[in-house]
Amino acid sequence: MPSTQRSRFLLAAGFLAAAAAEASDEPPIDIPSDTELQFSADPYADQDKLDMIKSGIAHLAAIRYEASSFSSENTGYTGVYGDFCVYDARLNYVEDPSLYPTIDDMMLTSDHCGEHTYTLPLAEVVAAVSSHDINVGQTNPPVDGLLFHLGHSGAGVVSNALATFETTLVVPEHPAITDALFACDYIHNRHESADCSSSLQKKLVEDVINLATRSSDASITHAYIKFNADSTAYISMVRDILPHAPWTFHYRDSDTTLAKSTQANRNSCVFKRRQPSSFLAQKAILLGIDLDGMSQEDLCALYLSTLFEVAINEYENSETGMLVSYAQLVEAGYITDVVLPFLGLQAEIDADPAMVSANVETTLTTKSNTRGVPGNKVQHWNANDEVIHISDKVRAASALFLGNAKAFERM
Repeated sequence: MPSTQRSRFLLAAGFLAAAAAEASDEPPIDIPSDTELQFSADPYADQDKLDMIKSGIAHLAAIRYEASSFSSENTGYTGVYGDFCVYDARLNYVEDPSLYPTIDDMMLTSDHCGEHTYTLPLAEVVAAVSSHDINVGQTNPPVDGLLFHLGHSGAGVVSNALATFETTLVVPEHPAITDALFACDYIHNRHESADCSSSLQKKLVEDVINLATRSSDASITHAYIKFNADSTAYISMVRDILPHAPWTFHYRDSDTTLAKSTQANRNSCVFKRRQPSSFLAQKAILLGIDLDGMSQEDLCALYLSTLFEVAINEYENSETGMLVSYAQLVEAGYITDVVLPFLGLQAEIDADPAMVSANVETTLTTKSNTRGVPGNKVQHWNANDEVIHISDKVRAASALFLGNAKAFERM
C-alpha cells in the first residue's frame, strides 16, 4: 500500500516472523529489544493514542486501505487505517518553507514518525475527533485555497509564500490526501476491481482533508492545501468537497515542463504506465495507444496533457479558479497583488504590506524545494539564470501530445 512507513513494516515483519517460529516446532526466537533494533523508547508509550490525536499531539501521516474498502455493498468505507505520529505540522512556518516543501519532509525530521507510528481504524479516529471538537468548541480553520499544478510550474513558490503568514496553515502534498484521491484508481489498477463507490471514496477524501487541516490554534484563520501534480486529475472531486474554496492551477511552457518531468529522479510520471488515473487510461484508449509501448517522453507528455485538460475543463465549465502561468509569477508584484488576495489574504497584506512584500521577494529569490541540496541549506535562485536542456525527444513528444497546452500558452 502506498505511503506507509517502510521502517515500521520491517519491524512488524520481524515480529510476525518471530511469532510464526514460536508457533511451529522450531525453538522460540527471542524478539530483539528496542535497543538492539537501535530504536529509541517511545516517549508517548503510556499515553492514549486517540487522546494524542484529539489533542493535536499526533498527526495523520499516511493511510492504508483494502480492495474492498469502498465496495458498493458497504454503507461506509471499511478496512481503512490511518498511521499517526508526532511531528510539527507547521514546520514550514517556524523555519524556512523551502526546507520543507512537502509533509513528508516535515515528518523526516521526526524520530517518532520513523520509529513509533500508531495505526488506528480511520473511521474511529474521525468519529472521536469530531465528537471531541464539538464538545470543546474547537473550530478548525476553513480551507481558503487549493493549489493544483503540472509540476515544476511555480506552485511551490506560492505555497511557500502562503506559509510565511502567521495566520495560515499550509499543508503541502500530504501523502494521505494523494492516496485518498487515487484510491479507486489504485484498486482498479492493482486489484482489477471496478467495485469502488465514488461516494465512499469522496467521504474518505473529506475525512482525510479535515484531519490534515485540523488545528486548535485560534490564531490560524486560513488553511491551504498544495496538492501534488498527480492530484490535478481529481480536481473536480476536491471541488465537490470544497466548492467555495478558491483554487489556482499553475502551469509552465510545455517543453520546459516535460523536460523537467523526465529528468532523472524527477520522472515519477513513468509510473503511470502501471498506475494510470482513469482519465489517462481513457485518453490512451481513445487515442488507441498502449501505455506499455510508449517511450518515457511520450508517456509523460500524454500524462501532462491529461492533467492540463482536466484543469482547463474545470476552469471553463465552473467559471471559477485562477490560471497562473510560471511567467506571471516572476513578474514584480504579481503574487502580492493578484494571487494572495485571490486566496483570501488581503486583510493580512493591508495590515503590513512592507513585510508581506519582503517575504514574497525572499520566496521568489529562494529555490522553492531545497531537498537534495548539500547540507539541506536554503539555496538562492533566479528564474532568469535557470538553464534547462530540452532534447529533440522532448520537443517531439511535447508537439505530439501537448498541442492543446501550447495553443493555450499562446493566448
